[in-house]
Amino acid sequence: MKIKLVYFFVLTGFFAIALLLNLALFQRIFRTDPAEITVKIKRGDNLRSVAQELENKQVIYSKSVFALTGRILGYQDEIIPGSYSFKNGVTNLEVLKKITDVNSVRYYTVTIPEGMNIRQIGRLLQRQIGLDSAKFVGETYNDSLIALLGIEAENLEGFLFPDTYQFSLSQLGGNEKKIIRIMVSEFRKKISADMIKDMEKEKLSLIDVVSMASIIEGETRYEPEKKTIAGVYYNRLKKRMRLEADPTVQYVIPDGPKQRLKYSDLKFPSPYNTYLNRGLPPGPINNPGLSSIIAAIYPEKHSYLYFVAKGDGSHRFAETYSEHKKNIQEYRKFLQEQTERNAP
Repeated sequence: MKIKLVYFFVLTGFFAIALLLNLALFQRIFRTDPAEITVKIKRGDNLRSVAQELENKQVIYSKSVFALTGRILGYQDEIIPGSYSFKNGVTNLEVLKKITDVNSVRYYTVTIPEGMNIRQIGRLLQRQIGLDSAKFVGETYNDSLIALLGIEAENLEGFLFPDTYQFSLSQLGGNEKKIIRIMVSEFRKKISADMIKDMEKEKLSLIDVVSMASIIEGETRYEPEKKTIAGVYYNRLKKRMRLEADPTVQYVIPDGPKQRLKYSDLKFPSPYNTYLNRGLPPGPINNPGLSSIIAAIYPEKHSYLYFVAKGDGSHRFAETYSEHKKNIQEYRKFLQEQTERNAP
C-alpha cells in the first residue's frame, strides 16, 4: 500500500512538473492588434530586463514565467543584442530561441534626426544601442580618423549624416569608429558631383557650406524658407554684417540649448558666437540634413537682411532694420497673447 502511494505521488509530481514546464515553454499571448512587434535588445541587457520589455510590448504573457523558463533552459547568458520582430501569439520557447540564435537576422534600426550635434548623437546611440557616448564623441575628434575619412576639419561635426540606419551586430562590436565611418560615408553619398562643381563655381568650400547648412538647420525646420534664410545670411556676409544667428550661441553656452536666449547669452565669449564675430563660425554647429545643405549651395536671391519668427514655425523677412523692428514687435505681441491665453 505504501509503495503504491509513493508511486502515486511520484507520478503526480512528475505530471505536475511536466504540466508546469509545458505551460512555461508554450505560454503565449494573443494581442488584439495582429501586427508584428519589434523589440530592441541592447548590449548589457540581461534576461530580466529583456523579459520586462517583452511583457511591456505584449510579446509574452508573463515576464516572471519567461525569465524562469530562460534560466531553466540555460539561456540567461546566451542573449544576443539586436532588433527582433515577433508575430502575434509566439510562445516563450520561440522567443527564447530567436533571441539566442546566432543565425537570426539581427540589426539595430536607429534614426538620427536632422540638426543634432555630436554630443546629442552620442547620447542617442548610447541610449538606443548601448554605444559608449564618450568614446563616440572622442572618435569624432580623432585626427587620424578625420584624415582617413578625407574631411578637412578639426572634428566631424556636420559630417555625420542624419538618416535612419540599420546597424548589424558585426558593425557594432563596441567599435564606435565603424558607426562614424558609416555616417560619414552616407554624407559623402549625398553630396553629388554637380553639387561639388557648383560649390567650386561659387568659391565655397565644403566646410563653409556645411557650416552655413548647420545654421539654417538650427534656424528652421520649415522647408519652404530654408533657401530664403540662406539668402539672408549670404547677403549679410557680403555686407560684412555679423550673422547674429541664435543657433551659434545655443551651440556654445554651457546650459544650452535653451527655449529662449537671454541678452546675456549673446555676449558669451566664443569664436562660434556670430553676435560677437564676423563671418561664419569655425565649423558646423550640428549635423544638417540634405535640404539644408542644398539651401546653403543654392540660396534664394533677394535683398532681405533680417528675419524674425512669427510663432507658427515660419518667419517674417525684412530688407531694412526699421522694418525688422516692426516685425519684432509683432512677434513680441504674439508671445504676450500666448502668455495671456495660457494663464490660469
